[in-house]
Amino acid sequence: MRAAELSVQASGVATAPGRERWVLAGLLTAPGLYILIMAVVPAFLMVQLSLAHREVAGLWSPGFELTQYRQLATPLFARIMGFSLMLALAGALICVSLALPAAYFITRMRRRAQVAWLVFLLGSLSLSEVLIVFAFQVLLSTSGTLAGALTTVGLLAPGASLYPNFPAVLTCLVYLLLPYVILFFYPALSQLDPEVEQAAATMGASRLSTFTRVVLPMMRGQILTGVLLVVIFTFGAYLTPLVLGRPPQWTIAIHINNAAMGAGNLPLAAAYAVSVVAFMVALLVLTRVLSRRKASEA
Repeated sequence: MRAAELSVQASGVATAPGRERWVLAGLLTAPGLYILIMAVVPAFLMVQLSLAHREVAGLWSPGFELTQYRQLATPLFARIMGFSLMLALAGALICVSLALPAAYFITRMRRRAQVAWLVFLLGSLSLSEVLIVFAFQVLLSTSGTLAGALTTVGLLAPGASLYPNFPAVLTCLVYLLLPYVILFFYPALSQLDPEVEQAAATMGASRLSTFTRVVLPMMRGQILTGVLLVVIFTFGAYLTPLVLGRPPQWTIAIHINNAAMGAGNLPLAAAYAVSVVAFMVALLVLTRVLSRRKASEA
């Protein structure tokens, strides 16, 4: 009798991992299908379209040619990609430089103040990008409040506006992404052990020294991920550079739209998109390698 009970228990223990695997597989089926339908299939179709033959009358026809990819090896495409990357890196540097101290000081506030700030930041995310961009357009225009104030004090010529230009594009993008980066840094900073900072203060370190020499090294992985987050968002920005920038300040996303909708060259637009996706994948791999190297060094 005892042997039978032991065998039943053993069979139950053996089948438990199998059941857990089936349950896990069932839970992951729907997300896996969603990713397959919404990401993998469109990516495959985009690659297929980039290799198709362009038909002036019919837009494109099935084929396998590298004509569109040869157009990527031009100074124009290099300049577009270079500017998009420069804009993304500048936005990431400013956002991280502002968001990290802001999130740090929010985590050191009282609980009610933290909740108030979090509600304010989440509320700012409810505003539409279209609304924010056109609000910047009005603010920076000739009849805007900011331009009028600068004209009054003599810092801006009468009738001049503060857009379209690169600073206007960069400022609006930072405004759009800053709440996201602050909320991204908040959980990691709130979980830091306060005893570490207290130990640094006991050893005579100031708050600034503690932040730069203790907190920042502990946040290296999050900082790298935050930079990557801003770069991904900014690299594909469309509306902000279109409204607040001139053609030299247009990102790759605008040129993809112009190639597809303006010139009717869908294979070229697809080749542009494939190059952007490949660049982002390479950037993700590089970030992963750097984070692993830093983790191994620590």
